[in-house]
Amino acid sequence: MIEPYILAVSGRDRPGILSEIAKALDAAGIQIVDIEQATLQDFLALSFLLELENDPEKAHLLSHDVIPRASALGLRADLRSLNIQEVRMLKETDHVVLTLVSDHPSSKLVAELGAVTARHHANIVTIRRLAEEDLRAGEFVLDISRVPDLDAMKADILLTAEGLGVDAGVAREDVYRKSKRVVVFDMDGTLVAEEVIDTLAERAGVAEEVSEITTKAMKGEIDFEDALRRRVRLLKGLSAAILPEVAETLSLSPGAEETIQVLKRLGYKLGVLSGGFTFFVEALKTKLKIDYAAANTLEIKHGVLTGEVVGPVLDGPGKAKQLARIADLEGVPLDQVVGVGDGANDIPMLQTAGLGIAFRAKETTRRTADAAIQKNDFLGLLYLLGVSGKDLRRMREAGGTVHSA
Repeated sequence: MIEPYILAVSGRDRPGILSEIAKALDAAGIQIVDIEQATLQDFLALSFLLELENDPEKAHLLSHDVIPRASALGLRADLRSLNIQEVRMLKETDHVVLTLVSDHPSSKLVAELGAVTARHHANIVTIRRLAEEDLRAGEFVLDISRVPDLDAMKADILLTAEGLGVDAGVAREDVYRKSKRVVVFDMDGTLVAEEVIDTLAERAGVAEEVSEITTKAMKGEIDFEDALRRRVRLLKGLSAAILPEVAETLSLSPGAEETIQVLKRLGYKLGVLSGGFTFFVEALKTKLKIDYAAANTLEIKHGVLTGEVVGPVLDGPGKAKQLARIADLEGVPLDQVVGVGDGANDIPMLQTAGLGIAFRAKETTRRTADAAIQKNDFLGLLYLLGVSGKDLRRMREAGGTVHSA
C-alpha cells in the first residue's frame, strides 16, 4: 500500500538546496513522484510529492533525517500526508494560462482577477513575471479541474480585464501553447492603422457613404460580402493610378513591424488575410517579407475601377478556410496557428485558430476571442505568446530585429 506525502520546504534560496534535499530522500529510500519549485527574488518555495509504501522505517527517516537536514540548511519544512482523493486530483489537473498585460503593476488588478478565478473554482498554481521590471505583464497558470464552464470563466476574465483597462488572454497549458508556428493577421485596422477602403473613398469623394457601410459591417450588422460590393460600387470610375499613392500613405500599427521581425526571427511563418484588396496586401507582403497573403481583387478596365470585384469575395468563412490552408501547407495542426484581427469578418478566423487574438477590436469580436489587446500596441502580442521582456531586450541587443528606414 502506497502512502503519499507532501514535503514543502521554504526559505532563502541558494545553489545546492535541491541536491541536498534529494540526497537525503535518496538515502532514506524515498522516491520523488513529483516536484515543483518557485522563487521570488531569493526566496524559495520547493515542494515534493513522495511515496513511502506504508513503510514505518521510511516515515521515521523522513521525520528524523530529511526534515532536520532541511532545517540545517536554514529552511522551514512542512510535512503532511495525502488521501487517495487528493492524490487523484493532483494527477488529474488541467491547466490554462492567463496572461495579463497592463500599463503598470497593480494590487487591485491581481486582487480582482484572483477573485474572478476563485469565483469559477480555478486555483492559481504558478505565477511568472514577463515584464523585466515588475508585474505589469505576467502569466498565471490556473488549475481548472473544478471549473464547471471554461468558456464562462474566460468571458468573465476578459470582461473584468477590459473594465480594468488591461489586456488579457487565456490559453490551454499544453504542448502547443509555446510551440505556435504560424501567425495570420488581418490587414485593415490590424496590421495597418487605416481602413483602406475608407481612404479610397476619400479620393473618390464618397467617404461618408462608404464609412457608414464600413462601420455597420465591422459591427456585424451587415453581411460582409454585401457590404463590400456596395462600397466597391461607390468607387466606380476612380483612377487606378491612385492605388500606389494610397499604398504609400498607409501606416503600420504601432509595434507591428518589430513584432513581425521578432516572429520571423523566432521561426514563425506569417500570413495576411484581408477582406480588403490584393494590391495593398501584396505591397504589405513585400514590405514586411510575409509568407502568405490573400484578399479581394478590384476589377480595373481602361485604367479605372469598374466598381466590381473579380472572383469570389474573401469573407469571414473564406478567411477561416485560408487560415486552415496555410496550416496545411506548413504541415502544422490548427492548434499551432494564431489568428489576429479586429472585425466581425475576422471571427471565423479567430475561432478556427488555436489562439484567436482580438486587436483593438469591436465588442462582438472581443467576446469571441481567446485574448484581447486593447490598451497595448502590437508588441503585446508577444507577451501572449510567452515572449518575455527580457527575451525581447536580448534580441534587440543581439540585433534580432532590424528596423526599416
